[in-house]
Amino acid sequence: METSQGPIEHVIARLRAAATDLSFVEVKKAAGGLPKDVWPTVSAFSNGDGGLIILGLDESAGFAPTQGFEAAAIRDGLSEGLRPRGGGESPGPVSPRPLGSIDIAVIDGASIVVADIEPLPAAMKPAFVTTQGKEGGTYERVGDGDRRMSTYGVFLLSTDGAQPRLDTEPVRGASLDDLDGEQLERFIARLRRRRPRSVADLASTVDILTRHNVLAPDGQTPTLAGLLAFGRYPQHSLPQAMVTFAVYPGRTKDVYVGETRMLDRRVIEGPIPAMVDDCVRAVLQNIQVRRVVVGAGARDEPEIPEVAIREAVTNALTHRDYSPWALGDQVRVELYPDRLEVTNPGGIWGGRRVLDLFDGSSRSRNAVLSAMLADVPMLDRDESVSENAGSGIPTMTGALGRAGLAAPRYLASVTSMTVVLDRHGLLNPETDQWLAGIGADSLEPDARRALVLVHRGYAVDNQVLRAQLAMDSADARAVLRGLVDEGWLQYPRRTDGAYREGQRLEAAKTLFPEPVGDVRLEGSLDERIIEALTPGPELSVHEIGERLGTTAGSLRPRLRVLVAQGAIVATAPPTSRSRRYRLARATT
Repeated sequence: METSQGPIEHVIARLRAAATDLSFVEVKKAAGGLPKDVWPTVSAFSNGDGGLIILGLDESAGFAPTQGFEAAAIRDGLSEGLRPRGGGESPGPVSPRPLGSIDIAVIDGASIVVADIEPLPAAMKPAFVTTQGKEGGTYERVGDGDRRMSTYGVFLLSTDGAQPRLDTEPVRGASLDDLDGEQLERFIARLRRRRPRSVADLASTVDILTRHNVLAPDGQTPTLAGLLAFGRYPQHSLPQAMVTFAVYPGRTKDVYVGETRMLDRRVIEGPIPAMVDDCVRAVLQNIQVRRVVVGAGARDEPEIPEVAIREAVTNALTHRDYSPWALGDQVRVELYPDRLEVTNPGGIWGGRRVLDLFDGSSRSRNAVLSAMLADVPMLDRDESVSENAGSGIPTMTGALGRAGLAAPRYLASVTSMTVVLDRHGLLNPETDQWLAGIGADSLEPDARRALVLVHRGYAVDNQVLRAQLAMDSADARAVLRGLVDEGWLQYPRRTDGAYREGQRLEAAKTLFPEPVGDVRLEGSLDERIIEALTPGPELSVHEIGERLGTTAGSLRPRLRVLVAQGAIVATAPPTSRSRRYRLARATT
């Protein structure tokens, strides 16, 4: 059986090797019937990226089949819980109705039930256990378990589909006197030069500031965006709208050197232009600088390019969540021996994923603040705080690439976002040693870099690899296809997904390198499809299914992915009955 996590035999082999549940796989013994704690797991997978629930295996017995397991009854009970409800019926165990499929598989001669839960669209989240209510019954996946989501997390999921307007709200207790008059004059002068139509019919300063959302409609009270951009000291009204900066001696916060827990610690306050400059200055003072020859002269270059640091901090302050739920938290800039981390409250807004951040589009939780900062000058120069053109991540990526560093890595949860900037290149002595240890040191440099990216947790697809390694589309696709062909990676689960660790990489990384029992892993469905097409025939989905002993329904999602990745070619549109498939011809 093919699942979103790969063939079910492979999934169970991974479970047995790890001797525990996985982040995307939950196993339940279900000896006495359908367990009640299955519904929190359904909620958690629906609110995240989906996942697999396996019923009928006993984790305490090495994931052996459960004795006396009633597969048909369990399947029917789970199906009843997930079925659509009519208008006059009570809601099911999880609301809104989850998406996914349920089937029975045979493992070690015994039947198990497999529920493949899909992520809900952003507009439908959160999924919650109906009897517990939205606030008490919304779950998220943390490690290999389910955890009740915080009230703040539930709020973010519930509002993710609508454009927030919090940045236009007046700040209670603040007045025009709390804004920097000189900065306001520079802002208005810049508008007159660059956007004359936006101020052409306005004579008074108050009218201009009101139109541009620096002041609320009353013409007296600063908006949240106006106070953050132009405030003399915004933290008087918004105490936690600041940045904390810390330098740690080890790779985690709990490492001490002697009695020293932090090498540097600062609280950075003021309006956003001041905080950006002060943060950049603090980081530069704590990282190494190298001397680079340029023509007849030389210059000092920090190990992390200044422009990348600046963009990371600016993005965090611009796109953080400023809702009342998050105003008790601040932006954190943390420097470790191997990386810089910039963390802000609020996850990715608007139903986007990490992979979508590299597409060059501009979308902001704080649309007014983001637009305003494109015209707000820095305190000591005419340069604006940001561009508001979707150029921040490409700018960071380009600067890091020119310095031999990986592109920014994003770690997103429902309630926070962290961007990681590495201080060392992808291929350094440490990673070279790791590559040699897993037998990948003979690969071409770009292929080795791609493996290191996956190993470090990057969500890698063609577009991300292009950005990371500064290569064109054809070369990026060829590198990834080559790694798939050699078993290091697997094609994405969905056409818009990231490449996954292949059996070869998983086997190299596992703590249990020996085969588990007598299990011999069969090739993945992707590999078997390509093998079926390798002799050169054009086959229909049903003909491929006959050769592989599987169904057209199991094949179609993988065929879509393989076509999207250029591994195979379809001869007709998806709706055509004459649609057939053949192996793609190499282009490089």
